[in-house]
Amino acid sequence: MFVGREKEINELQKVLTADKKAAVLIYGKRRVGKSYLITEVLKTLSCKKIYYECLDGDYAENLQQFTVRIRREFENPYLSFSSFQDAFDYLSGTGEQTVVVLDEYSYLKGSRENRYVDSVFRSIIDSMGANIRLVLIGSFVSIMQELLERENPLFGRFSLVLHLRAFDYYVSSQFYPQKNVREKIEFYSIFGGNSFVNAMLDPRQDLRTNICEQILNPNSAVRSYLENILLSELSKTGPSHRILTALSNSKKKYSEIAEETGITGAGTLDKQLKNLIQMDVIQRTAPINRRDDRRKIFYEITDNLVRFYYTYVYAGKDTLRMIGEEAFYDLYILPSLDTFISHRFEEIAREYFQRIVKNGKKSGIYDIGTYWYDDPVKHVNGEFDCVLKHKDTYSFYEVKYHRNPLDLNTCREEEKEVRRLAEEFGIEKIGFICSSGFAFSDEKYDLITAEDMYREWI
Repeated sequence: MFVGREKEINELQKVLTADKKAAVLIYGKRRVGKSYLITEVLKTLSCKKIYYECLDGDYAENLQQFTVRIRREFENPYLSFSSFQDAFDYLSGTGEQTVVVLDEYSYLKGSRENRYVDSVFRSIIDSMGANIRLVLIGSFVSIMQELLERENPLFGRFSLVLHLRAFDYYVSSQFYPQKNVREKIEFYSIFGGNSFVNAMLDPRQDLRTNICEQILNPNSAVRSYLENILLSELSKTGPSHRILTALSNSKKKYSEIAEETGITGAGTLDKQLKNLIQMDVIQRTAPINRRDDRRKIFYEITDNLVRFYYTYVYAGKDTLRMIGEEAFYDLYILPSLDTFISHRFEEIAREYFQRIVKNGKKSGIYDIGTYWYDDPVKHVNGEFDCVLKHKDTYSFYEVKYHRNPLDLNTCREEEKEVRRLAEEFGIEKIGFICSSGFAFSDEKYDLITAEDMYREWI
């Protein structure tokens, strides 16, 4: 089932069907849907199509296998090329509209030293005919991002660059449309927005069954993806497991991460954090009212599945192996699962506002995020969950993951706290987002239910 990516499909079709040559770069972490996306687009094109997934081998072997693909597409078993340049010269010379896809380009790039391959493809792009469309795809985000740097031979050669990221809560819900909104929140909070992972879920089964079968089961496709693909790549970046364990289900300051991980040495932790950010595993955030305050910078895991794995599974694998999936779920996961989901529901709320702003349903929003407050009377500080920045004011939304509707008295008490802590910055509006709705109606507040967040109009 193909879900989402409508904008990306339209952009690719526009570039690949234009009457001129083009080079396209598509990158993103593994199993985010890059190959699936280009395959869907290729189905819509009426031209020659050469799709080649590069081997993690030597340069000559890749050229040989690429030649095989050209022979098949052009039905000529006698074609032979001495170089990739030679192959593309042939394709250009045919005059036939041809789309060439090199998937996992980073493997080919790594088959030679010092950007040699990038230099070859710079020459190819510069000299290829108007009938050629070249698409380079890669899963090693940091390596593919190098192609966009000014020092790289391929800098400025791409007509379109797509950095594919995981789906948000709304698109992810299309993998399990028959679930009610509370179940959709639960599924996204745990399994996240990775297209491969969501395709593996059984929407006919409940949350407990899917967690046991897909995450706790050591033989499942999802568990294999986590440990044998995603986390195996993370292990190459040094003590990443310690950092992710420290972050698990919360966000932390740099000093807190250093203390919990024990990572010392000039620049060591900085390098590891930078690597994880480049791999789309963690992100660096700050409250919208303290964007330039280095003391209020936090780091957090971006992938809900990775976050769940490090919160519950990574350190408990021995116990899980001994007592089994169902007992592990009941004893180690279920007691704190609502707390885990409640933190993720706050992010869903921010994603909701991002969607309606991007779709033109809400205007005059300069920023979306959290808001830092200090209470000098009680000597406490913290963050408001979800805040919209207008030109000179802010709108504050309290996010509640409850099993029962929110009552008016609770909202009034929350309002008092917001006004006491944030009045000096100007309050545009106060609102509430509750997963189970509200036991009252009051036009004074902007009341948003989970049903509102999943309506088609957003």
